[in-house]
Amino acid sequence: MHEISELQLFDGTYENLTSDHEGSEFSSLWNQLILKNEIDTLDFKNAKIRLKAIGRSQIKATWLDRGLEKKSIVLKGKLKGNYFVSQHKRTIIPIPLIYGMIQNNQFQLWLDQDSQLHVDRLQNRWGWIFVFLAGTDNTSNYKYIKVKE
Repeated sequence: MHEISELQLFDGTYENLTSDHEGSEFSSLWNQLILKNEIDTLDFKNAKIRLKAIGRSQIKATWLDRGLEKKSIVLKGKLKGNYFVSQHKRTIIPIPLIYGMIQNNQFQLWLDQDSQLHVDRLQNRWGWIFVFLAGTDNTSNYKYIKVKE
């Protein structure tokens, strides 16, 4: 793991496809960063994702298609140790004693010794109907190659 002391170390352009699951839309870097349940398929195979630190707690992620900016989002979070940890994206639906659901999405970014970007993604959800409980937890890791500039 690369020692991270400031967000600017994440600055760079990365492949959108993970080196482990090439061709999978869900595991694309963009879809890991936007923390949505819908998949954004805007020509994901040819895309590159540029990360640029903004201040001490935000990173701007920009979708590039042949060098042109198509979309961008601001990732909010904190530098914790050697990780950039995103803010939780939570959904809570409570109807006391009848129905309830809690969903949580979050990711953390880190760099390995070769400056390849890794994304650890956490998704968990649980809920209840009357007194019956159910839940799922999913944690996954994806690695993205830094494009030589």
